[in-house]
Amino acid sequence: MNRQTAMRWVVALAVAGLLSGIQGPQALAKEPAPPKGKSETKAAPAGAMPATVAIVKKWDGDFPVSALKKLPRGQQKTPAGYIGDRGSFSDIWKSFKPGEKVPAVDFGKNMVVFTRNVKFYNRKAITKVTLLEGIMEVQGVETVTSVPVTNKVGMAMAEVPRQGVKTLRAGDKFIPVK
Repeated sequence: MNRQTAMRWVVALAVAGLLSGIQGPQALAKEPAPPKGKSETKAAPAGAMPATVAIVKKWDGDFPVSALKKLPRGQQKTPAGYIGDRGSFSDIWKSFKPGEKVPAVDFGKNMVVFTRNVKFYNRKAITKVTLLEGIMEVQGVETVTSVPVTNKVGMAMAEVPRQGVKTLRAGDKFIPVK
């Protein structure tokens, strides 16, 4: 049997296997569990779809590594987080967009979520924010480089409504929202 005939048999057997419904090994995604305690969030029903949250305003740019200490406590090393008050936002904004006026945010109704680089410098943008059973998740896009974070990180922020938000998912961590 020549090489071309052997290749045809391999392809034919592979197609026959696919058509016969033979399943390969299944990969199951492991979802991290929300925090336990008095603010515990019930698990969503199987197949429940998250609601898309309206983005009021959004910004992106560079944030100095030296200013990461200005991010809220417990969120200085996470890939995502939130800012819940005017004072913190103003302080963070002055490092994020030096020389630009701090945007008005109604922190009574809204909060500012952010996503940033942790290991490699990449430009970031928030494209969607979702909410399911009190858990908010920030989704976005980023460039892909292998340039390690040194003096700046790419960061994106968005103003979103805080109604119904109990926790913010940041990778495999859950941050309680106050």
